[in-house]
Amino acid sequence: MHARLFRRAFAVPVIAALTAVLAAALAAAGCAGSTAARHSAGLEKKNLVVAAVPAEGAAGLYIAQDEGLFARAGLHVTIEATEDTNADIPAMLHGSIDVLSGQYTTYIAAGATGLARMRILAAGYALGPHVQEIMTEPGSSIRSVTRLKGATIAVNAVNSVTTDLLYAALVPYGVTPAQVRVVAVPFPAMPAALASGRVTAIYEVEPYVTEAAEHYGDVGVADIDAGATQGFPINGYGALASWVAKYPHTAAAFIRAIEQGNTIAETNPTARQRAIGASLRLPAAVTAVMAAGTYPTVLEPGQIQRVADLMLRYGQLHRSFSVTSITGP
Repeated sequence: MHARLFRRAFAVPVIAALTAVLAAALAAAGCAGSTAARHSAGLEKKNLVVAAVPAEGAAGLYIAQDEGLFARAGLHVTIEATEDTNADIPAMLHGSIDVLSGQYTTYIAAGATGLARMRILAAGYALGPHVQEIMTEPGSSIRSVTRLKGATIAVNAVNSVTTDLLYAALVPYGVTPAQVRVVAVPFPAMPAALASGRVTAIYEVEPYVTEAAEHYGDVGVADIDAGATQGFPINGYGALASWVAKYPHTAAAFIRAIEQGNTIAETNPTARQRAIGASLRLPAAVTAVMAAGTYPTVLEPGQIQRVADLMLRYGQLHRSFSVTSITGP
């Protein structure tokens, strides 16, 4: 009898407490929902398609998606994988892509040639030690950059920041662009292309640098993050200038979410590794040991100008280009 009374007396406050917790959770959910609804109310466009090269450089984007940063901003974002971001500009002009997570060279070339008036919304990614490397097979006789004369080297896209950085890495060793041949191969397919003999070296980026080393035994010949290209800005988030003018609140909401995603990518390795692993379907054994670059939270035109200057140096631009025309308001 006493036991039954005790259990009954104990159950009342427990039920009351659980009820209070449930009510608080529902209230919090309602608050979050109302916050998202409030943000959505001011947006001109809520459903966005973002094209991104599937690599570590898009970690801020993946985090913003996985952590619900876009959703809290009132945005529904669909991420589509792409390899050659230069081919995505026509898709943007036709309206099938809203935002591009791509190399700065894409936006600069489009602006310089008059193909499209672009606007860089936010910084994406910059080099760090060993995040991009020139690699060869474990049995290759090529163990130094000087031995790359006459080599066929895989890059993800010809006439891109990859080729520019490749050429910049070769110059100190006396190897000119004319002394190598570059072919386009998607980053994930590069180790297999190297193993099959299709190419003699690859320009690889993380997380595929780690995969190439662990699964194929491929060896690094040169770290791109060195000398004049140390800390070099690689990619950012861009849209058509007309798109930004038409959807200013949407653009601002996207920028805030990306900057928050970059902050997490820069300061929380666990969250970065989890997002990259999930988005690129990589095992924890790879994401835990792969090298990391940097994820700027501020767009610095002075840094982006380095890209335009390198493009001029290697013939992608025929005259100097000021990036203020694509980074300004």
